[in-house]
Amino acid sequence: MVVLAAPALAAACTKTVRWELQPPYGVVRPDGERAGYYTDVAQEALARMGCTSTLVARPWARGLKELEDGRLDLMPGMLLSRERSRYALFSRGINLSPNLLLLTAEASRRFPLQRLADLRDTDLKIAIETGAYYSSEYAALLTDPAFVARLHPVPDRQRAWRMLESGRVDGVISDQASALVAGMPLRPVGEAPRPVLVLSSAPARVAFSRRHHDDAFVARFDAAIESMIADGSLLRLRERYVPCPTDPVTLGCQADAVDPPTSPP
Repeated sequence: MVVLAAPALAAACTKTVRWELQPPYGVVRPDGERAGYYTDVAQEALARMGCTSTLVARPWARGLKELEDGRLDLMPGMLLSRERSRYALFSRGINLSPNLLLLTAEASRRFPLQRLADLRDTDLKIAIETGAYYSSEYAALLTDPAFVARLHPVPDRQRAWRMLESGRVDGVISDQASALVAGMPLRPVGEAPRPVLVLSSAPARVAFSRRHHDDAFVARFDAAIESMIADGSLLRLRERYVPCPTDPVTLGCQADAVDPPTSPP
C-alpha cells in the first residue's frame, strides 16, 4: 500500500465547495476573501483530512443540480431528506438553526396560524428561497396549488429581507441564524416582524456528491468535525459569524439566548 505524504495527499484530494453570499454562512471579508461559517467549517475539516478545497459560487438550486450530477463535491448547510439521499451522502450535524416562518406584526394579527398548511386560506405573500427544503411538511405542501400561490420564490435571502422591509411580502421563511444576522428580532417588540411557526429543528449537514464519495470519506470528515468540536474551534467559528452564544451539544444558539415560537402539535 502506498502511503501518501501530506503534499501528495492534498494534491490527490481537492474538493469543490459551494459558496454563496448568504450571511452568516457565506460572507465576503473586507479584503475581498470569501468566508462564512459553513465555508470555514468545510475548509477546515477538509484541511484536517489532508485535502485542499476550492470555493465555487453557485445559487442554491444550481448547486443542488451540480451536486446531483457530480460537478460539485460538497454543499454545506443542507437538511437531510429522502430525495436528496438519492444523490448525496450526509455528514453529522454542523449547525442547529430552526427554520422559521416570520410574519409582520400586522399579518400575524390577521392570521394566527397554527400550522404551515393554514397559509392556504390566507392572502399572505411569503418569500422563499428557490429550491430550498424547509421541512417535510413544506415539501409535501408544494403539490398543493393553493399553498404554492402564497409563495414568492427569490434567488437569495437578502432579497427576501429587502422585500419584507419594503412591504412587498408579508413574511419570510428563514433559518434562525440568518434571521438574527439580518436584524430580525427573535424577541420582537412593537411592530417588528416575528417568528410564528417552527418548520423544522433538524440540524444542517454537509452533503457530498455520491458520484465521488463513499461512506468512508464521510466518516473521515465527521472525525475531523469531532476534532474541531473537541478543541473548541468549531464553536469559535460559529460565534464569529452568528450573533448568539453556541450550545456545545446542539451546535445551535443556547436555549436562553433566543425565544423561538412553540412548534405546533
